[in-house]
Amino acid sequence: MTPEMKRLLLASTLLMGLPATAAHAQDTASTPAADESADQSDAIIVTGSRLRNANLEQAAPIMAMTATEMKATGQVNLENVLKEIPQLVPDQTGASNNPGDGVATANLRGLGAQRTLVLVNGRRYVSYDTNQIVDLNTIPTALLERVDVVTGGKSAVYGSDAVTGVVNFVTKQDYDGIQANANYRLTDAGDGAQYTGGILAGKNFADGRGNITVYGEYSQRKAITQASRSYTKTAMTDGDDGTLVAGGSSSIPATRMNLGGTNYKFGQDGSYSAYDSSTDAYNYATENYLQVPQKRELVFAQAHFDVSDALTLYAEGQYVHNRVKNQLAPTPVTGSFSIDNDSSFLSADSQALLQGYDTDGDGYTTANIYRRLSEIGDRVQVTDSKAVRGLIGARGDIGHDWSYDVYASFSRTRRTEYQYGNISRSRLQQGLLTTYDADGNLVCTDTSNGCVPVNIFGEGNISDAAVDFLSIDTVNRSTITEKVVSGAISNNNLFDLGAGPAGFAFGAEYRSEHGSYNPDALLSSGDVVGFNASDATSGGYNVKELFAEIDVPLIADKPFIQRLEFNGAARYSYYSTAAKSVGTFSAGLVYAPIKDISFRGQFSRAVRAPTVNDLYSGSSQNFETATDPCSTPDATSYSNLYAACVASGVAASDVGNDQYNAAATQIESYNGGNTKLREETANTYTFGVVLQPQMIPGLSITADYYHIKIDNFITAVGTANLLTACYGDAGNNYTSYDSSTCSLLPRDSTGTIVGAIDNLSNTGGVKTDGIDFDAQYTIPLAFGRNNSSKLNLRVAGSYLMNWTFRPMASLPDLVVDCAGKFGLSCSNVYAKWRLNSRATWSTEDLSVSLAWRHLSAVDDDTGGYAVDHIPAYNYFDLSASVDVAKRFTWNIGMNNMFNKKPPVLGDNQEQSNTYPSTYDVYGRTFFTGITVDF
Repeated sequence: MTPEMKRLLLASTLLMGLPATAAHAQDTASTPAADESADQSDAIIVTGSRLRNANLEQAAPIMAMTATEMKATGQVNLENVLKEIPQLVPDQTGASNNPGDGVATANLRGLGAQRTLVLVNGRRYVSYDTNQIVDLNTIPTALLERVDVVTGGKSAVYGSDAVTGVVNFVTKQDYDGIQANANYRLTDAGDGAQYTGGILAGKNFADGRGNITVYGEYSQRKAITQASRSYTKTAMTDGDDGTLVAGGSSSIPATRMNLGGTNYKFGQDGSYSAYDSSTDAYNYATENYLQVPQKRELVFAQAHFDVSDALTLYAEGQYVHNRVKNQLAPTPVTGSFSIDNDSSFLSADSQALLQGYDTDGDGYTTANIYRRLSEIGDRVQVTDSKAVRGLIGARGDIGHDWSYDVYASFSRTRRTEYQYGNISRSRLQQGLLTTYDADGNLVCTDTSNGCVPVNIFGEGNISDAAVDFLSIDTVNRSTITEKVVSGAISNNNLFDLGAGPAGFAFGAEYRSEHGSYNPDALLSSGDVVGFNASDATSGGYNVKELFAEIDVPLIADKPFIQRLEFNGAARYSYYSTAAKSVGTFSAGLVYAPIKDISFRGQFSRAVRAPTVNDLYSGSSQNFETATDPCSTPDATSYSNLYAACVASGVAASDVGNDQYNAAATQIESYNGGNTKLREETANTYTFGVVLQPQMIPGLSITADYYHIKIDNFITAVGTANLLTACYGDAGNNYTSYDSSTCSLLPRDSTGTIVGAIDNLSNTGGVKTDGIDFDAQYTIPLAFGRNNSSKLNLRVAGSYLMNWTFRPMASLPDLVVDCAGKFGLSCSNVYAKWRLNSRATWSTEDLSVSLAWRHLSAVDDDTGGYAVDHIPAYNYFDLSASVDVAKRFTWNIGMNNMFNKKPPVLGDNQEQSNTYPSTYDVYGRTFFTGITVDF
């Protein structure tokens, strides 16, 4: 057996014994730039530290993903590239249509994108809205050198938002030349094409003292509707027999009407018949997008010039124009309306039916109607976003190993949302009240506004004139602006205790955030039906900060102490909001008893101050997934619940009858900001080990345990949790946990909950812990051109041990456990194992890569659904790359080689009958790309 085969066998044995996740997530013993020579320290971007020591090894784990690894994924947008990193739980992506905002976000540990700080070259980037979250669509993949992920709180180094960690995108530096690239993707079904093209041009000048680099890119992604896939074209729901059945909305194009607790539907001739939810529900799935279409133009520029050793000027600038279209089924109108009961739109039998409920004999009947306005057309929102960012800075040597770095940045995003398919509720009511003129024609009783009688009785019966009368197009505008001024003074050779130079940095930072959201006046009036109503948002804050950081090698080259190093950081922040004075800090140790192994540990106290949206957002209409307990069979089985329902306004005859609110699984709710919010505080610690055995060159193994506890967690409690707090649950015999929450669940005259108040608050908090690991082995095979052939084996992963959320601080026993779960309470998929492995064989001009992505099985967080269990999922990707004369590179491959279908769920889904950002909803996809260097 050859030495190469022995190493391969040993590596395979080691890797098979390791659980793994995330592809390409590298966790190295030092920063990715640590192999660069020390005399290049000014160019080193060290994620997680302001110190520029090329040999710096931090106590916090750092995962890195290189440009080569990103290219091997074949993905155009970063949202899909980052799915390869196991610590990142899929958040909003191109598959997010409803809910969805046309953006892509990074979400470490599944704790929310607003708790993951996204940087570009170690500095804050442009946010897309008042939540102060970065849209990954604004970062060009082709320009990146690598992506670093630092887990654990980093607020002491970077300030607010870095509660769960930092994702830092590092761009190519000192690029000299011209490069063109183009990529194309297409699904096996022949749809959803994605293509992008870009040109990178860079020039070193003044004998290498300066560089300017410019990159321009255009990308387009075509739409895929749910109708195009067999597993999404029909909205699925839980059937009464515990199986999945074709479902849909009880608001139907023919009109469903509830009179005296009985549901009727109407034919095109105005006649009525009994409504049967099993056959008459409206399938809204076909019009919804499965892949949201997108167009993007992007320009990214950066430059620097060394005036002298004491002064280097640098600058960055970005412009991004992004357009995304979301599409939903036509507007559903629900609620109580007064109807002309002798309208000629109605058959004689229907007139008699309505007249039977005309209690005062005025010719009008009040009824609950549920109408899908298919004649208006689909609801469409086109979001046009323009983002700009500019940064200027200076750095240099002061003398005696001291250096400085100061910069100022300005960023702004302006978004305009054009919405089509809305209608006016008041005009609909106006069009339903009719009479006859002198010529016997049916006209509106109130003829103002150019009123046209509206025939809602029967599908397709609303006339074109009535459509024009009802339709409302709205325009909403939002802006988020950020200004940063930051300066630091550092010394990477402050003193030496005999184990190496100590580093120290200190500085100050000022940051201001201001945002606004200006909904269309009609949309905020509450009269528009279609897209959710919302009030205006306007406000801002500023923060002044002082920070310091130190790294001290304590002992080196001693028996049983090859290296012992301490690093720490502290930051004092003063906010103009209720948070006021806030302090954060971190401390860590790195201990290597021998060169082959090192141990690391860090404790961090991190904060997240409330964002502009958290503080100042106006009340926004939402339809949260929740079921009124008064409509369930438990309401008649538990006397406490029965009494509470009657006391809250539900008629005794309706208690336990799901027809009084149409068996609704969504409840109208309103979410808004809260100026009294306090900052979130998080205690994070990590412990890990790094193995780099000298006897096996090319092998590295890392494993780290993490623990995060966040107090004052800012979120909306959730209407489902408000219901539990008010009415209790089966576990406590439906005795109220917190009766004060009942006032947040108002009911209308029919007993239906309308306008639940679910504003943001500081909740009970979140705890999570787990283990991250990464193993990599590179084996030289000594054949191929110039004997350059090698095999790289990699396994990376994350094991989730616990993830719990206490939605209400006043209810310590109300705990949502999400580890290994999915569902409506957890709102995402929290698989315990996220594994990603990749085997890459390469020579100087050819590489072939096979990736395996694994997601362990999960169970529903509450149970009782038709599908309570999702089995483990495995995806395989194959790619190849050919380099011709170092000038032309061609890559080709496929994702989801075996065309694995997503799990199909019922009432416990997110959207598209599944969780489309977690499970592949497109099927096998082919990709190809070229890069040409001139």
